[in-house]
Amino acid sequence: MQQSLSSGAFSIGGILSYPSEQLNEEVAYIAFHFHWSLEDILNLEHPDRRRWVGEIGKINQQAQDL
Repeated sequence: MQQSLSSGAFSIGGILSYPSEQLNEEVAYIAFHFHWSLEDILNLEHPDRRRWVGEIGKINQQAQDL
């Protein structure tokens, strides 16, 4: 049984999984902007990775507002 969670992750039989498409997008976004390695990005905990995606979004918005 698959159960969707508010974070975008989903649970299958008690195992928490994360949509690979969303993970790929986050990895590409962080790697593009910060030039971090795949290993470094994948070693981040999910909340930390989401926080960095948000911070990059803020930087991009501030740059557009100039």
